[in-house]
Amino acid sequence: MGWSTKRRIVVANVVGWGLAIIGAVMIPLMEYIIKKKVEDTVVIRKGGPVYEYWEDPPVPVYLQIYMFNITNQQEFYDGQKPSLNQVGPYTYSERRVKFNIIFNDNGTVSYRQKRIFTFLPEMSQGKESDIFLSPNPVYWALYNALKYEDPKVREAIYAATQLFGEHPLMARPMKELIWGYHDPLLNVTKVIDPNWFYTDYIGFFMNKNNTDDGVYTVFTGANNISALGIIDKYNGSSYLDFWTTEWANMINGSDGTLGPPYLPKSEKMYTFASDICRSVPGIFYTEVQTPQGIGLWRFGAAPDGLANVTLNPDNIGFCTPARENCLGNGVVNITRCQSVDFFHLPVAISFPHFLFGDPRYIHGVDGINPNIEEHNTVIDLEPYTGLVLQAAKRLQINMYLEPLADVPETLKIKPVFLPVFWLNESAAIDDKSSKKFFHLLFTPLLIIHVTEIVLISAGALVLISTVIYGVWKYRLSKSFIAHGGRSDTVNDTQPIVNYDDDITADETNQNGHPDIGQSNQVT
Repeated sequence: MGWSTKRRIVVANVVGWGLAIIGAVMIPLMEYIIKKKVEDTVVIRKGGPVYEYWEDPPVPVYLQIYMFNITNQQEFYDGQKPSLNQVGPYTYSERRVKFNIIFNDNGTVSYRQKRIFTFLPEMSQGKESDIFLSPNPVYWALYNALKYEDPKVREAIYAATQLFGEHPLMARPMKELIWGYHDPLLNVTKVIDPNWFYTDYIGFFMNKNNTDDGVYTVFTGANNISALGIIDKYNGSSYLDFWTTEWANMINGSDGTLGPPYLPKSEKMYTFASDICRSVPGIFYTEVQTPQGIGLWRFGAAPDGLANVTLNPDNIGFCTPARENCLGNGVVNITRCQSVDFFHLPVAISFPHFLFGDPRYIHGVDGINPNIEEHNTVIDLEPYTGLVLQAAKRLQINMYLEPLADVPETLKIKPVFLPVFWLNESAAIDDKSSKKFFHLLFTPLLIIHVTEIVLISAGALVLISTVIYGVWKYRLSKSFIAHGGRSDTVNDTQPIVNYDDDITADETNQNGHPDIGQSNQVT
């Protein structure tokens, strides 16, 4: 093997190892660059790359409402369990717009968020005017408040409810049940005692449309990227006052729009929901993709999030009004954070169809069939950025009905958590927003990763090619030696002859010495 061949092999090895080493060294360097790129992109700041997305999310959001209709009214009054028929969805577009945005000196930003709902008949399985037989919220709110009052007070209230046609169940249009209606009994009580009754309007979502639910203060990520999107305060406080322990009253996690990047799969992800006055934990379920091919991590509701105190002792703080009033798995009493005038609605929340719930709730009514694919809450986030690109918040509203002393038409009713409706508040990134994110963040990240792979692969290819070339030359040299210093052919046509330097056969005499130019001619 000649010197020139060895030199080529050495050079190729140096180049190959150089490329491979550069590619390997670039991995931690590129990881650092990626993180800096992510942090620079997702930090909440005026004019920043994701500011418009955060302020007025372009991702389409829909609210789907599934109503439960009671089909056996008289049998229910007579003590049989209620039979339910699910109808829906009734679909609304939902727009969320942040306003009164104030950046604070401690790395947080405060804002209010307005939610605007618009009915979409083309995406609905019915009209807002559809009538449903449901629990009467005014009736049960009044009696729930007067449960421990003097019997004569309850008798007087009963007479008033009969006079104004208020009964345990009522038939109302879907739109009124959800968004509110003027109640005749509340109208009279407001006139009689305005200090206790300041409105005659009632509905489960009566203050949700075109309004905000309070002041949020969240971390921008500027001082600590791991706190990005995490709620620091809600209405000026880091704690709620609805529950019985400090842990239960803690405001944990984000609002479900934007969270910290690089969240480990093993870590619980908390989301605060003002609708139910508490934070809810989520755990990693699986990896999924958007229709546009963006890889996401799916976090779903943790089964122990609504578990009883036996399975999750921390949840004792959600036992209200006192710690001994603990419900079974899957149901949480939120009466204290749902009020009409100064009266609280006897409302409990669960996952739809009592998913993860105690069998007594599931079997307490007919028409319930829990399914984890349809009824679990999920949040799909992009792991590098923490951006939530798909989500489905699913929640069921139930009212607690029971026999009431001195109220004749309730005496045969069996205690039951009666589902009223469940909702699916969902969002998924569309093609337009997907292209923007690819251009803004994912394409640069992809280029960085591809560069790493190309460098390492090129180095490996050069090294492998060098080894193959070296083995080939080595075998060629062995073949040359095996044939007594010559090979059969070179390039299949010319014999191989080995001569020293530039001396040719014609310049060598018979004795093996060079011809020095002697002439036989006699002068």
